[in-house]
Amino acid sequence: MRIARATVILLALAACTESAAPAGEQEAAPAASAFSRFVAISRPTDASILEAPAVVRAESAASGEITAPTPLRIARVHVQLGDVVSTGDAIVDVYAPEVLDAAAAYLATASQSDTHERRADQLEALLSEGLVDRSEVFQLRARAAELRAARLRAIAILRSSGVDPKDAGKLIERGVVTLRAPVDGVVTELSARVGRSFQPGVTSIARLMGKALARIEVRTAEHWPEASRIVFSAGDGTEIELEPTPVASVVVPEDGTIRSWFAPKDSVALPDGLVGTAKVLAAEDVWQVPSRSIRQQDGESVLMRRRGDTTERIDVEVLTASGTSALVRGPFTLGDLVASSFPPGETRESTP
Repeated sequence: MRIARATVILLALAACTESAAPAGEQEAAPAASAFSRFVAISRPTDASILEAPAVVRAESAASGEITAPTPLRIARVHVQLGDVVSTGDAIVDVYAPEVLDAAAAYLATASQSDTHERRADQLEALLSEGLVDRSEVFQLRARAAELRAARLRAIAILRSSGVDPKDAGKLIERGVVTLRAPVDGVVTELSARVGRSFQPGVTSIARLMGKALARIEVRTAEHWPEASRIVFSAGDGTEIELEPTPVASVVVPEDGTIRSWFAPKDSVALPDGLVGTAKVLAAEDVWQVPSRSIRQQDGESVLMRRRGDTTERIDVEVLTASGTSALVRGPFTLGDLVASSFPPGETRESTP
């Protein structure tokens, strides 16, 4: 009986001894086997990060619009939709009474103002002799100033209608004003009809679409990583390489997206408004990892890297992230693996 009791006590002590573990081992970092799995790092390929919608923003010379400078009525239409025109080509002839009045005023006031100024100079020379009254000189100079103002107004109306003031005489002889193409391009809209009247600022008579030097506008949810190459692919199949650094970037207050403008590497003329997709090729030292593999620790971004038989925790710089992928810069080489997520015992904050 005593022997049996002693045997039970010895067995219990042995079990307690085997279950005890050094205190230091309880504080050790989780072993590599504690992580769910390891996945290979890769060069950036996630389209949700690397691609974004883009649109061509061409210089103002890429498009043109013909509007009514004064009240007018269409006398003749020279073009049709789809016509290719050059700067200065006739688009429509119009009856525009105010423009004809301006041409007449320009011709009349040119000589009248000079005549009044010369007469005022002659009278001013006689003031000292008391032969004329000073008010006469004042009236002549005031009238000359009014004529100069009328002439300047006439010039403004003529030029806004596309008429060179020196052609004012020819305009009066013809009786109609020809509105001409302001840019090279294709007639894409034409609302002119013979006999139709137009008022200034109400609607356009014609619109032209051409090509001019352009920048590419790209809108992204996050700043793009440092790029080695950016390519714009247009909807018509055109591919244009862009400078990797944007000309400018702004944050859109309404939705927090980022709008950036990139210049083509080679000067190229493009139509304004052409849509497409811009794709960035990240720099050589940028790598793609799962977003869940990154955690925040003491203000730093860290993950578990496996290289050969060695697994260790390393610091990384997170450049940008989407729902499933993140682009990082860190001590990696091709073939490295990273833990796809941290084990249950680890506290993981949200990925930046």
